[in-house]
Amino acid sequence: MIIATTPPIEIPLERMTRAQKEALREALTQDLDDADSGEQAGPQEWHFELLAERERRLASGEANLMPLKDFLEEMRRTMP
Repeated sequence: MIIATTPPIEIPLERMTRAQKEALREALTQDLDDADSGEQAGPQEWHFELLAERERRLASGEANLMPLKDFLEEMRRTMP
């Protein structure tokens, strides 16, 4: 697996054992959770914009909400 960065990072997943992959996952999780990283994960601005647009469409009547039961029935009917 090659991660598209500059320079590219190659991780030989296909040659790694399950234990090595789990160790890599743990290391990545620990690094991401590390409070000293200085980066705080949180909502991105585009998400707030999307939610505001959806609220605007609901308020104007351009869109409406569907009861979950109806949605599930429609999905079962239209999806293979």
